[in-house]
Amino acid sequence: MDAAALLKSQGWRGKGFSLHPTDNTIGLTKPILLSRNTDGRGVGQKQHYTSDQWWLHAFDEKLKGLDTSKKGTVVQSVKQGKLDVVASSQPTGKYRGASGLYASFVRGGMLEGTLQAPGEPSTAGTTPSSSEDSETSVSRKEKRTESKAEKQARRAARRLRKAEKAARKAAEAEAARKAADKAAKKALKQSRKASETKAERRARRAERRARKEAKRKRREEEKLKLPDSG
Repeated sequence: MDAAALLKSQGWRGKGFSLHPTDNTIGLTKPILLSRNTDGRGVGQKQHYTSDQWWLHAFDEKLKGLDTSKKGTVVQSVKQGKLDVVASSQPTGKYRGASGLYASFVRGGMLEGTLQAPGEPSTAGTTPSSSEDSETSVSRKEKRTESKAEKQARRAARRLRKAEKAARKAAEAEAARKAADKAAKKALKQSRKASETKAERRARRAERRARKEAKRKRREEEKLKLPDSG
């Protein structure tokens, strides 16, 4: 790509001029040079520190200055460390007082232990671990406080729900059975139609018409007999 041609198409006046259309004091007249790695060592061969870890070093200095030679006492031997310099630079700031540097930390929650002291009642299995367990415990409390009539009504409602559920399942099973029978009859009818000859089809239709005619005559006879019986 020709970078000079691209810049000139955007209004650049050429080499030695800035990108400003009239004033060379505004902007750069020389290109920005890129640093190149010419030593051939590649990336990661030279140690590079992104920041000064003074906080960690200051705490290490304080910890190393703790004297625990006397039993039951701890004496700080470092008096002019980096933490002391920070504290002295802010005489009325958050690094002063009894809490010291701990004032800049956020207090977290307390961790509850899992071990119980001897003699304390066990709470395992009674504390609900989820919303479902809490609902179960509430329902158990309600059962303990309900009267005899309420208990009988609750049991009757439960039996009614079970009966309705059983009836619904029976109806669904009956509907499924009827659907299966209907599908079987339809498949049998289709297979019979596919296998029968033309003469057999004519005979079957004639038999069906004869049955319909006999049924119609029987109904007419029954209608004629009704006034006589009255």
